[in-house]
Amino acid sequence: MIEAAFRSRISGVSYYLRSLRELENRHRTPGRGFYRATATLAASRAAAFIMIYNSVEFATRETIVSVRKTMQSDTILFHELLAYWQQDIVYTHFKKKLQDGVNHSNLMDEFVKFIPGKVTWLNKDEAVPFSGNIDHEKLIRFARDIGDRRWRPPKSTLGGSDLLTIKTARNELAHGEETFETVGGNYSVSDIADKLERVRDFMCSFIRMMERYEQRKVYKI
Repeated sequence: MIEAAFRSRISGVSYYLRSLRELENRHRTPGRGFYRATATLAASRAAAFIMIYNSVEFATRETIVSVRKTMQSDTILFHELLAYWQQDIVYTHFKKKLQDGVNHSNLMDEFVKFIPGKVTWLNKDEAVPFSGNIDHEKLIRFARDIGDRRWRPPKSTLGGSDLLTIKTARNELAHGEETFETVGGNYSVSDIADKLERVRDFMCSFIRMMERYEQRKVYKI
């Protein structure tokens, strides 16, 4: 289900890029409005990076949420989980409270309720368990940390390195560090389309790995 939804989103981006290519073909000859059209098309290419990143974030979040929900519905105890998930749960319960500063008595009351440990993310299970934006290194490290050391990205995906380019472009646009025209001007539609295919294959492999992980209950000690 998650892979199908992700592929649907990627297909939407692919259709968007095909439309851009058609528009670019219509504006190849200099003439009235040529330079304005060129700037607009460059900005439109940059927008594709945001679309791709959002699709990656969707797939990552949904696979992690699915695993967490399975763990919560499974008849296991906190101490039966791998250390990574134990830490993830404890951080969800207490990290922000400790960072913000909290009344010690209230914190102890919550700690008593938590012991011996509940397999729950306090309705915050949609947050990804690592800081910052998603790239290939974080997803590869995440797979290792949760106990699946066998997963490797397909060779055709270049190790998922396109995700770093997409994350960087997305952040530059989101934070106003670069204009859409500047970012889009660095890439052709073909460049972005090639990256899209590799990212699709990388993420589909990641999704299938997470589905196997969930089905086999690898999260248990």
